[in-house]
Amino acid sequence: MEPDIAARLAAVHDALRELPDDAFAEKYELLKRQDALRDEAAQYAIDLDAGRSDAELLAELAGLRSQLTQLEKQKIDLVTQAGGGSGGGEMGNIGAAALNAQLMEAGGGARIQARIGAVKGALSDRGVDFPDAS
Repeated sequence: MEPDIAARLAAVHDALRELPDDAFAEKYELLKRQDALRDEAAQYAIDLDAGRSDAELLAELAGLRSQLTQLEKQKIDLVTQAGGGSGGGEMGNIGAAALNAQLMEAGGGARIQARIGAVKGALSDRGVDFPDAS
């Protein structure tokens, strides 16, 4: 990502964090600015991908899939979690599911999945076959 875009996104993020909870109009304007900057960053990434070789994109795809697999391995197994003891099943799963979602967010799961989609799109546009995730 272009350093200027990253700095502007960071500034918007910081400004959002500093606003009081009831500053709805200000938050709305900052969120619109954040969306515009994210769109700009996405276009920049697409432009960069156009100059990269198929091999580079395939290697990045493999690395991203590996990162996502590692995140998935750290998640709590809901089936195992529900099987132990009496009375904890359903409520335990709710807590475990929430922890799994937090883990994916903290590990950048959404960012990784989005980038996987972008790389696969770039490869598809070129007519390059890539292996299915396994």
